[in-house]
Amino acid sequence: MNTRKKVLMVVDFTNDFVCELTGALTVPGASKIWQNIQNLIDSGNYDRIVYTFDTHTPDEYNGSDEQKIFPGIHCEFGTAGWFFYKIKPQNNRAFGEFVQKLDKPFEMVTFGNEAFFTKNVFDIWAGNKSFPEWFTNEFPVDETEVDVVGVATNYCVFMNVDGLVKRGYKVNVVSDAVEGIKAFPDGSVDPSFEANVQTMVDAGVTFK
Repeated sequence: MNTRKKVLMVVDFTNDFVCELTGALTVPGASKIWQNIQNLIDSGNYDRIVYTFDTHTPDEYNGSDEQKIFPGIHCEFGTAGWFFYKIKPQNNRAFGEFVQKLDKPFEMVTFGNEAFFTKNVFDIWAGNKSFPEWFTNEFPVDETEVDVVGVATNYCVFMNVDGLVKRGYKVNVVSDAVEGIKAFPDGSVDPSFEANVQTMVDAGVTFK
């Protein structure tokens, strides 16, 4: 009998990464999976739901390593691009009211069985000071199974999964609730997609 705690991790499913019309760094095809993610949020199958937000401010982004890769700022806190694309947390009203009162990014906040974390690099384990200790304290490795969804499969999803695997967690990527970057803007193939998916499979991650 499986008695593991079930955790759902929703990675960076924000307007700037998902909305084709206004997104600053849109992942092609990502908008099609929002309902699948919402169904998981609403399913009642998870003990906890964790949301991560790529989060930047002009002062922090200017001169950063990420700016060298993506010159234009994205997921700027306080803008529509930072916020969720269509999906609604179970505690959506409380979270929304909390954010509206802020003039600078938060680090961590919880409402009920949901936890929200900002990060200013691809990897939540490196981009949020509170997350590593909080997660490992909340979820003992041998008692926890994590389902990961969101964007992009070969970047932030991959790095978040990698951090879980390195710490010994049982990890599943929900195949119809993630989307990756398979090609660069010039149309050339992004080799990291197949390579990073294979790395996850080789590490024991289940794609279900």
